[in-house]
Order: sequence, then structure tokens, then C-alpha cells
Amino acid sequence: MNGQNDTGAVERLRAGDKAAFDQLMRAHGSAVYRYAWAIADGQDQVEDLVQDTFLTLWRRRRRVTLIGDSVLPWLLATCRFTAFNANRRRRRTSTVPLESVEHVVAAGDDQAPHDDLRWVADEIARLSDRDQKLIVACIVQGHPYEDAARELGISAASARKRMQRVRERLRAAQLKEES
Repeated sequence: MNGQNDTGAVERLRAGDKAAFDQLMRAHGSAVYRYAWAIADGQDQVEDLVQDTFLTLWRRRRRVTLIGDSVLPWLLATCRFTAFNANRRRRRTSTVPLESVEHVVAAGDDQAPHDDLRWVADEIARLSDRDQKLIVACIVQGHPYEDAARELGISAASARKRMQRVRERLRAAQLKEES
């Protein structure tokens, strides 16, 4: 990626060497920052993503895996997962602002915005009970497939395949709805 050999620094990092951590942060900080900028939901999240990525590097220093001679791929993957988890957490706890609800009511709009997506609820209602529970666990509650699968008594691979089929079904229903 950047041609830098991080093997020695990572070995020292694993032993708890803070100077090695600083060396890796200086060597890869700007690349992680640019990557975080590209994947963050908002500009205000970039600094947090970078800090969380390097904090994870320190916390997991004994388990860091080098790809070739560079720790950068590990850092970028960690940044991506950190962003994904932060976005999922924020979306799960976000609510519709009261002002937008008041605006729809004040406008006297007979069709609320969620009515445009009634077909999604209808499609989900047609799914098996197990698939509906899987959707709730993975999409609504944000649980990983492994956790949801364990709760439902199925394998993680089965959960992924079921979710893939559900997504395909919803895409087909969406195309039908749009036509």
C-alpha cells in the first residue's frame, strides 16, 4: 500500500512499546483519516473514527495481523467496522424529529411519509415467522448474524442466506411497487 515495513514496529507494539504505537500512528494516521473521511456518515465523525481505530490498535496490539509488511490494511478494516458499528448504533437510537411530524400534521397531508413504504410491511408480513424474527434481530435491533442465529437455533451461514433471500424479495417487491 504505502511501501512501509511495519513488522518491527508491530512487534514492539505487541510488547507494549508506546513509541512504536506513536510511530505507526504517524506513519498511517493521514491514510486512516482520509479513509474515515470517505466512509463517515458526517464530517463530525471523522476524528472519532480515527481515534477509535488507533485506540483499537492499542487495545488489540497482541492480536494485530499484518498483511504483507504493513499494518495499514488492518487499520482500514478496523476503521470501516468502527464506522459501521457507530452508524448502526446511531441509526438504532435515532428518532424522527418532532418538527417533521408536526409539519406533516400542520400541512394536513392525508398520506404520511411512512405510508409510501406500506408495501415493505406487507412483504415482511408474508415472510415466515423465523425470517420475521431474524429481520427484527438483525435489522431493527442491530444484532450480528451470529447472535441472531443462536437465538433462533440456526447457523450463522443460514441466517446470512435467509437475509440475502429477504433482501432479494424486497428488491423484487420494490421494483414491482415502482412500476
